[in-house]
Amino acid sequence: MGEKRKTTVYFGGEAHKQWTERGLEVSYSGRTPAVAVFDGDTLTAEAPEPGRAGDVKAGYNELARWQELAARLNNGSVSPLSSAYFRASAEISLALADDAPDWRTTDERYSRTLSGGAESIAIVELLRVLLDEKHAAWDEAVDTVSRCFELRIPEVRPGAPVPLAAVRALQPRDAELIGVLNEKLCSRLWDAWPGDWLRIGESAIVRDDEADLTMLAAAMCLRIYCTKEELAGSLRALYTLDPARFTEL
Repeated sequence: MGEKRKTTVYFGGEAHKQWTERGLEVSYSGRTPAVAVFDGDTLTAEAPEPGRAGDVKAGYNELARWQELAARLNNGSVSPLSSAYFRASAEISLALADDAPDWRTTDERYSRTLSGGAESIAIVELLRVLLDEKHAAWDEAVDTVSRCFELRIPEVRPGAPVPLAAVRALQPRDAELIGVLNEKLCSRLWDAWPGDWLRIGESAIVRDDEADLTMLAAAMCLRIYCTKEELAGSLRALYTLDPARFTEL
């Protein structure tokens, strides 16, 4: 049997940004940790040991919260978005560990085929790690992320748009970056079709404070496979802008 691989995934809290000589530095407070344990491809969660030995009651309550989160991750009582975030964050953390090669070759160690929906949170989580932890420039980070993923949209799209608040409850920076990606996409659409709010709206990642993660994947992935109906429907603007990325199923 192979050795189990472990890493810690953090949920929620608040992100604190500060610009330094190295660029943007992001720190966090109030997060809830869960230890991700891979045994082959099987992923389970464990509660970490409390790190302080001062206030016994506080430590006990803290451990109880951590154990509850680990139990819910293991028994499937969390949302599909939470499960997808847990797996994506754990896989990306291991692929980009401190002893890993240059982050610019991330696609050689981490690549995924997505079907859309909740699992597409992996895209923005990888972008966050490259920007915040590896201090990559925006364009380099986006280019690296795009090479790591391809999108195959089934005939029935998986999952409905998710509230940005739900993303923020998992990783506040992921929610912020979804907003940035949406602004950049809408700006590009506006340049191509100024004043065509219908076309821009149907292709936007964020609408009414909800994130369409399938649309996010379509905007970010290097290759997209989908039906003719998708190409003529909600993806028509993206297809018109960059047809070489799309293949009809």
